[in-house]
Amino acid sequence: MLHEQRARLSDCFCARIPPLPVTDTPKSSHARDPARPDARPSQGGADAPEPLLTRKTLVYRLCSLSAWLYCKIWHRLEVRGVEHIPRQGGAVIASNHQSHVDILIYGGCVPRHVSFVARDTLAHQKWLAYVMRQCGAVLIQRGASDRKALRAMADHLEAQDLVAIFPEGTRTDDGSLREFKGGALLAARLAKVPIVPAGISGAFQAFPRGVAFPRPRKIRVSFGAPIDSALPDAQERLVAAVSALANAAPYRPPPVDLERAPAAEAAREG
Repeated sequence: MLHEQRARLSDCFCARIPPLPVTDTPKSSHARDPARPDARPSQGGADAPEPLLTRKTLVYRLCSLSAWLYCKIWHRLEVRGVEHIPRQGGAVIASNHQSHVDILIYGGCVPRHVSFVARDTLAHQKWLAYVMRQCGAVLIQRGASDRKALRAMADHLEAQDLVAIFPEGTRTDDGSLREFKGGALLAARLAKVPIVPAGISGAFQAFPRGVAFPRPRKIRVSFGAPIDSALPDAQERLVAAVSALANAAPYRPPPVDLERAPAAEAAREG
């Protein structure tokens, strides 16, 4: 039961956002109040804006401290390149995903408040819903449009918050990188913020799939120089940077069977 809850938590925090075309967002008549940059625009004239939690609450600090102590003591966590994380302003932290421990690593070692993306189905558990609200998680409604999900992440980024995303969408099976989805880049472009590549190594050996309790293996997390999300090759730069930082084999698409490909194409057309 404990392992199933960990799996639900990790898979939800790395919600997959498929790529969408990026267009200029028109100015809304419900603009943010300049005095409240951490508030979402009101959707109705009489409705008050819904505040975004972009600061460290008491619950967040307790969770962060607990995560740091656990990772430092049990996994002898080594952190490199933390100076690459912007001291202010919004930014996306995009990382490979090796195990359930990954969320604890970033929650404990990132000096600023960082929000993780989660599906709102986790809110069915009251204690977890409370922790997520107090930590400022980005909740994505099941069945909501991809554009709405991207807008929710961009709201945090525009409010000068950090948002951590696992572009692979799920944990690795063998330690190598999976295909990176486009959600991290699209959210960064929508909010006009940089992407900070990050790589985790050792977490797969410490807590691979099928293991009920993490092993006391050393883990290292490394942050790279921010990448301008407006660059046309930003996605390729991100994949290359994360692969180097994690010391992991880059994603390679499965080979195409040239003999079966024409038959499959003909079957689809027919």
